Parts: sequence; C-alpha cells; structure tokens
Amino acid sequence: MKETKPISVLLVATVTGALHGAVAVVFVPVLSFLMLLWGAAPVQLSSTITAAGNGMVFAVIAPLCCAAFGFVAGAFAAFTHNVFAKEQPRPIVVIREEEMLVSDASLAA
Repeated sequence: MKETKPISVLLVATVTGALHGAVAVVFVPVLSFLMLLWGAAPVQLSSTITAAGNGMVFAVIAPLCCAAFGFVAGAFAAFTHNVFAKEQPRPIVVIREEEMLVSDASLAA
C-alpha cells in the first residue's frame, strides 16, 4: 500500500453506522438491564433514564442513536481521509535528446 487513494464516503459511513448500531443492539440492553437491577440510574443519566421508563425505552432508542452517530462519524472520517489522500503529484522525468550535427566533409570520407 504505497499510495493513498480516495475512498467512498457513503460506503464508509454506511459500514460504520451499521457497526455502531449492531454493537449498540448487543450492549445497550445489557446496560439497561443492569440499570433495572440496580433500581436507580447513575446521577448523570437519571433524568433521561427515568423519563424513558427505567431505561427500557432507552434500550430501544439507543441503537438507532448509535447508528446515526456512527454514520456521521464514518462520513466525517472518510471525508477527512479524502481531503488528505488526493492524487499525489508524481515526479516527472523529462529526457531530451540532442541532435548531433555532422558536417558534410565527414560523410564523404
């Protein structure tokens, strides 16, 4: 991989969005279940979790939010990669041959 090439922003954004969504589908319900077992959410999330029915609605909505965040983050990462991975200028070597002028006298000899 000697040269960097531009990549598809939409493809990278879609893949990272799907990856973030899939990871959130696995881990957010586990976190929500643990919050349900504890009986109280951490202080930083207490108002959000309490409003969302002890975290169960949070378990449903969070994967969608994570997928949207992954899509935006992937698009930003691919865009910044493309900014710096433009076509690199290649050195050009110019070879110029000079014609040799031969006098008429030397041809007759």
